[in-house]
Amino acid sequence: MAIDFKKYIMSTGKHYIANSGSDENKKYHGGKAGDQTGHEAELKGWYSRPWTVVLRWPDPAVGLLIAQLGIAMCLNNKIGYDQYQRKTYWTQLEKVGYDPSKITAPCEEDCTAGVTANCKAAGYLMGIKALKNLPTSVYSGSMKGTFVRAGFLALTDKKYLNNANYLLPGDILLYEGHHAATNISYGKSVRPFKVPTLSPISEAVNVPVPAATAHVIATGDVNVRSAPGVGNRVLGVLKKGNSLPYQGEKKVVDGRTWFLVDYENENGWVSSKYSEII
Repeated sequence: MAIDFKKYIMSTGKHYIANSGSDENKKYHGGKAGDQTGHEAELKGWYSRPWTVVLRWPDPAVGLLIAQLGIAMCLNNKIGYDQYQRKTYWTQLEKVGYDPSKITAPCEEDCTAGVTANCKAAGYLMGIKALKNLPTSVYSGSMKGTFVRAGFLALTDKKYLNNANYLLPGDILLYEGHHAATNISYGKSVRPFKVPTLSPISEAVNVPVPAATAHVIATGDVNVRSAPGVGNRVLGVLKKGNSLPYQGEKKVVDGRTWFLVDYENENGWVSSKYSEII
């Protein structure tokens, strides 16, 4: 099954998440194995559950692979939802070399079992022991602690929870004790300056997925200047909440830190007084 991963990861319209919520009868168990409706595991628009924490693996390349696995899981109708058979998805995933698109036997997962299985699969594909060792018994009440101990970052700032603007592919959305899902698309405030080249899941161990670009986000309206320092020429204004690609260089001028950014294909400098790196 050929999948256009970029269609979902680079989407500029609908912001996708990989979501599992119920079986074909709108219940948590008792249905037929596999996805009978196309909605047991599905790619749907971001919504507020509400989320209480976002779990992020520190390497964005791993996050991109987790997102690809989530897409492949949702597009394969052999994979359905059932809390009582939630581990059968992982069993089949192991058998096919960790690529959900290759599963041909009907199987089941639930919101946390699917997320965990895909994170484990990323661990096997990329040789990350902490991810390989995630227990299949994880549920929504234990996910935060289990994933943080494995190395995930726990993001609780409202900008990660109340909208999708700052989410990266592979971020885990968690409503503790209730629900989990996988973020798929880049948030509009953290879209990469260059479109990443995505390798097939089966080749992920040999071809690393490019990392996302860091951005400088304005915490208030701030001038973009031609050089660091308040006396230099103003190229434009970065409005509060908007961001520019960070070019990896900082300079301190008159006691203030300035960030080098890409502004309309030329170098610009933004004061840290009204901005921060994300």
